[in-house]
Amino acid sequence: MSALLTHLTAVERLAAHVNALPPEFARALGEDLEYARFGAALPELPRFGGWTMGLDAWLARGHRPHFSELMTARAPVHFGLKAAELVANGALVGVEAGLAYLAGYFSQVCVSRSLEPLMQQLLTTQRNQGESEAAARARIEWTQSLFFMQDLHGSPLVGTPAVRGKLQIRKASNVKGVGRGFYELIRVSSNDAFGDAPTKIEVDAWVRGLYLFSLALGSPLGRLKALSGSHLSTKELYRGEGVDVFAAVDRGLEHARELLTLLGSMIRRNSWSPRARGKFLEVCPEGSPEQVCRAMTA
Repeated sequence: MSALLTHLTAVERLAAHVNALPPEFARALGEDLEYARFGAALPELPRFGGWTMGLDAWLARGHRPHFSELMTARAPVHFGLKAAELVANGALVGVEAGLAYLAGYFSQVCVSRSLEPLMQQLLTTQRNQGESEAAARARIEWTQSLFFMQDLHGSPLVGTPAVRGKLQIRKASNVKGVGRGFYELIRVSSNDAFGDAPTKIEVDAWVRGLYLFSLALGSPLGRLKALSGSHLSTKELYRGEGVDVFAAVDRGLEHARELLTLLGSMIRRNSWSPRARGKFLEVCPEGSPEQVCRAMTA
């Protein structure tokens, strides 16, 4: 969950500048911001499925569950494009809710990729002796997310009830799980992209786990967790010489706006041919943030 708050805060920043988005996405973010958060959070959600994984998420150990790995590294763009095709055909969920979900999902793809060069740089300078790369990445991402929320809200919010609203990914107040339509959207997209899909019981557990996590994060326990990284300065990990996380997030959101403009055109034309998908992949190549980063620097 280490980067989760960064992605959810970035979605709010995307929604705050809707004039730069295609009209259909602007309306969707205005009406259904919770579903945009859902899309942005989705690759992180499997981390909250069950007590063991929930504890790993709380301690920021960096463990990546099976479906997080698939949605982050295997074929994240294929997964998103299949969901867009389903939304374009009016399947499974309401159009505006589906568009908001897509905006959130592709924003996290773009922001993750924009932040990755900085992460690679920081892993060489800030990784502790004997610390695994996954644990170092999780620690750095968590600290950056606190600084980013501080930048936008004047406070990291963690340890106060206000943070719970930032983690709300459903409109319903009673958190039993995900609605059937959104589950089917995930299932069909996942089967198409990965040849594998979570069960509804699993996805419901992810959503409930995040809700319980939000309660803890909004309590005094959350304040203690926030203090765990307070010895690290903003200059080291967030904004200093050669490091500017805020600017990197903004570059990611600018790329997301470019993608959503292209995606909006594909949805309006209901065009999902190999040629149309190929044009999208030229702008947003397949692969994990690490793979895309290596390709850009090769």
